[in-house]
Amino acid sequence: MFSTLTPSPGSPPRSRRPLSRLAAVASGLAFVLFGGSVALPAVAAEPGELAAREMRHIAKTFPGRMAGTPREDQTARYVADRLLAMGYKPSLHRFGTRYTFRWINKPERGHDFRTLISTNVIAERRGTSGKQIIVGAHVDSRTPTSDTDLERRIGGPELEGLDANASGTGALLELAQAFSKAAPTHTIQLIAFGAEEIGLHGAIEVVNRMTPKERARTLWMVNIDGIVTGDGLYFHAGPKTVAKDPKAGAARDRALAIAAKLGIAAATNPGLNPEHPKGTGCCSDQAAFDDAGIPVVNVEATHWELGDKDGYQQTSVGKAFPNGYSWHLVDIDNRAHLEANLPAGRVDERARDVIRILVPLVGELAGGKR
Repeated sequence: MFSTLTPSPGSPPRSRRPLSRLAAVASGLAFVLFGGSVALPAVAAEPGELAAREMRHIAKTFPGRMAGTPREDQTARYVADRLLAMGYKPSLHRFGTRYTFRWINKPERGHDFRTLISTNVIAERRGTSGKQIIVGAHVDSRTPTSDTDLERRIGGPELEGLDANASGTGALLELAQAFSKAAPTHTIQLIAFGAEEIGLHGAIEVVNRMTPKERARTLWMVNIDGIVTGDGLYFHAGPKTVAKDPKAGAARDRALAIAAKLGIAAATNPGLNPEHPKGTGCCSDQAAFDDAGIPVVNVEATHWELGDKDGYQQTSVGKAFPNGYSWHLVDIDNRAHLEANLPAGRVDERARDVIRILVPLVGELAGGKR
């Protein structure tokens, strides 16, 4: 997740119950996608299996996925290759942008503007209505944006970023597999965003390129970011679209209803911090779409009742998590540390839970029937 704030030494550099083995999605979650004739496609032998495998693979194989670097480009190409193998026709959308690097310990140096070229990977399963939903997750990991980031080992070429955001990218790939042979009413556009960690630049690029007509025909945006470390699974709507029309929270509410039906613990921001209204979230790619008036639902794992109650603190402070979070910390947001110090099976459990919720949710948003 991305934050516009430069974190102090004690604040997080956020950008932001074991279950038994479960039957495949097809057992009880099948529904009709189009015209009463196409059933929900199978996700995998076990829901979340592909997502968890991809999360670990991306973290291991592509550490240091900083915006504009060869490693980010390699990750984007890997995602495109996986989508191609599933039968999609993915495209790589290059865009130029920049970010600010601040010299906090050397104020006389001020700041540098650093330019780069990042990539969005876009694929779709075409529908028939002329309308669309967007499902996305960012592939990049944290770019250090100050000399204090470097000192604190925040971001950089060694960061695996299993939580932020190999986890979201892995889930996106399993969703792509799930709908690879679907015939939805509304087009499902899948986007792996670049340059999220320097200011949501990939998402902003997509929104800025949309015509007013394209924005109007975009019904929902579903975003996945950081679903491993946090104690709880949360679904949020966008503060601006909900403030304008409460119906913009419908996808969030439906996600929570699906979770409840499946016996999966999930919640939404309880609104204990006045800067973050109840039921809404912030700080990831969905914010660009919310700003543009497109209803959103964001899924993340954190703990909105700890710390400043703003979603920054993900878990209790302790030896394994000295500040209560893993956001972008090289020594913490990696496979070895998280899998050794989180509850046993957390990566697989979260992958399973998120997929079991998002497959029916995305199907319904794309025109399926409950």
